[in-house]
Amino acid sequence: MSTRELPIKPFKLLLLATLWLLGVWFLGHELVYAATRDRTGESAFRTAALITHATFTTPLLLFPIFQFSRRIRLRWPVWHRRAGWFYLVSAIIAASIAIYLGATFDSLGRRTPTVIFAVLWLFFTVAALVCARRRAFVAHEQFMIRSYAMAFAFAFVRLMGEAEDWLFPFLPSKELRGVTREWLCFVLPLLAIEFWNSWLPALRATRRR
Repeated sequence: MSTRELPIKPFKLLLLATLWLLGVWFLGHELVYAATRDRTGESAFRTAALITHATFTTPLLLFPIFQFSRRIRLRWPVWHRRAGWFYLVSAIIAASIAIYLGATFDSLGRRTPTVIFAVLWLFFTVAALVCARRRAFVAHEQFMIRSYAMAFAFAFVRLMGEAEDWLFPFLPSKELRGVTREWLCFVLPLLAIEFWNSWLPALRATRRR
């Protein structure tokens, strides 16, 4: 199929553009935070881990949306494969470091959800790599979407933090709000992805029968 024969999907274009803009906003916000945050009492090793994690995470929020474009995949397949390898290697490194960072959070309540979604991020990324090596490209694409959702969870949790007074007025404790955001930042995207990839097709198949 040529790129001219592909149908235009306005919702997909809007979603990808929105994710890209949110990624740009998050990275700008993080640069200011990284330059002004108080590192008193933080070990040199943890500081180095944070810098390394941020270095490998930064590009993952900007260019993967172009990987989901069928037009780009068909027109520039070599670029798609090279960018995919870059994403996979960067995500494996960033997710591995995120497990350590989550396990050493000062806030004890945020450790469990952060470690869980970092482990899921690592698993989805490795699974996408395995599927690509086996040329199971449908499964590869689905695992890449899940992996990207986990990478974007860092931006999503910060976005919820900006709107937490509106989202969680029933939670007066800042600690409880933080823990709730850590859980929701990866659970909600995963539920949306599984609904679209698995549950909705299953409902449609049942209705056809």
